[in-house]
Amino acid sequence: MRRADEQTLATLDDIVAMAQELKVLFPVAVAVADEVQISGGRSDGVAVRSSNFSDPTSAAALDGRRARRQERVKRTRKEVRAAATALRASLASATLAAD
Repeated sequence: MRRADEQTLATLDDIVAMAQELKVLFPVAVAVADEVQISGGRSDGVAVRSSNFSDPTSAAALDGRRARRQERVKRTRKEVRAAATALRASLASATLAAD
């Protein structure tokens, strides 16, 4: 076997290891991205220092961190689909080469 072939096999081992890690990490990332944390405060919902009503649900929905997490989950889904497509193409090429 050539050195390039050995490197390809090592890369395939890396892909398998990363896929196993991603399979464990992705559900956690989805759960955290969907989590909404409403900050604690007064139970009557009225802000103490202003005449405006406090809206903790709106604050949680508009939180930039939550939007960034959801965008990263969306990007992960897209990248996983692209990786699967590339792996299918690689498998097809290897199948044709072995034929």
